[in-house]
Amino acid sequence: MMRNALSKYFFKSDLLLLTGGLGFLLLAGAINVRTEKPIIKLTKQDTALNINHDLVRLLSAGNKRLLTDLLWIQTLIESDLEHYNNRDLNNWLFLRFNTIATLDPNFYENYLYGGLFLGVAKDDLEGADVLYTKGLKVFPDDYRLNYNAGFLRYFELGKMEAALVSLKKIRNNPRAPVFINSIINKLMLATGTGLEEVFGLVLFNYNSTEDKYLKEKLRRDLYSIRAEIDLSCLNNQGTECALGDLDGKPYTKKNGSWNSAKPFLPYRLNRRSTTQERLQETNTFK
Repeated sequence: MMRNALSKYFFKSDLLLLTGGLGFLLLAGAINVRTEKPIIKLTKQDTALNINHDLVRLLSAGNKRLLTDLLWIQTLIESDLEHYNNRDLNNWLFLRFNTIATLDPNFYENYLYGGLFLGVAKDDLEGADVLYTKGLKVFPDDYRLNYNAGFLRYFELGKMEAALVSLKKIRNNPRAPVFINSIINKLMLATGTGLEEVFGLVLFNYNSTEDKYLKEKLRRDLYSIRAEIDLSCLNNQGTECALGDLDGKPYTKKNGSWNSAKPFLPYRLNRRSTTQERLQETNTFK
């Protein structure tokens, strides 16, 4: 009798526990379905593993090229397109390319494609600049590295003197675009070369080209430079000022200021990073 009573008691207890367990399971399922769960999103910047490149070089034990190839392949596989907005050289992709450059300074593709990816896809301008600088120490006369570095510094970073160094190296390269001399002339002006000297350089380019579009563009530049020089001289009451513009039309005085016959855009740099500061056309210059 005692055994039967105990068996019934434990059976009821087990049944109660089972029923309670099923109830909690159903309740948990309902809560899981009806409750909005928080989204945890980690970027590659948060999860990327980068080891100090000096330590990697120390531990490579003579297998630098093998380790470089493995890192390069892994980097290409893991690369992302999320822009890096900080300017602290802590972008995981820059750190990876920088490590590869330390392990194998002669790995040309790392500088070329790494610099392009950092500057264009990731918007890590400083990282791209550092990588190009390292690459140009090893390949100082390479056309593509100088071209990419020059235009990064010219358009994006405003490093005029550094841009001028790179672009002047490739100005006579057969692959150089026809407009590169025009950019070099403007960079020389921005880095302290006088307008008279720039006029001479632009005139040389104008007389040297047979391209109709480029010749027309250079003719407008010549007009702007000449007008700026002459009007500045006239409005500041200088001596020996020219009285007519490049087209032979006389300058006229109106409301106390000398003006050109047609408006012109002052010959200045017009980098993409400062497009909000574009100069308006004028026909006077003081």
